[in-house]
Amino acid sequence: MSLFETQPIIETKRFLLRQMTLDDAQAVFENLSDPDVTKDMGVSPFQSVEDAISLINFMNNLFEQNIALRWGVIRKEDQQLVGTCGFNAWDTNRGSRVEIAYDLGKAYWRKGYMSEILESLIQFSFEQVGFHRVEALTNLDATPSMNLLMKLGFKEDGILRGYAAHEGHYVDQRCFSLLKHEWK
Repeated sequence: MSLFETQPIIETKRFLLRQMTLDDAQAVFENLSDPDVTKDMGVSPFQSVEDAISLINFMNNLFEQNIALRWGVIRKEDQQLVGTCGFNAWDTNRGSRVEIAYDLGKAYWRKGYMSEILESLIQFSFEQVGFHRVEALTNLDATPSMNLLMKLGFKEDGILRGYAAHEGHYVDQRCFSLLKHEWK
């Protein structure tokens, strides 16, 4: 059974989270061609718009297979795609949990955008979908992301050794979680 019939749309005060289309490829490329943005994502900086097109197609295909869901984050004031966020995976068989992930173009850092976006994503996860646990993984040195997660109420569960592959190497990641009853 599919978790979602169609890709949901989430609206915040300043943003619209919606399915990415090929019209978003240039903005995705501009954000993800920056090594500062991709360093904590486990991917190399994009080299061309074709990389962005491949990502958009890949993520939309994963949604169709009921495996993952990735939204484009659109700033309402100018319809600019400023980043992406979504569910890397979910489990409704052994538990009720979802792993969230997010990125934001460097031009949009430190404006409170991701706090607003993640608050809505977490609320959607608990209140609309009914997950019991929301998880997020970070690189060990991703201090801004770790601080954001803790500000939102996440607790660090520990370090997952050799958990993710990047450029032919396995790297450790920190696991953070927030339980439904802990959410404000």
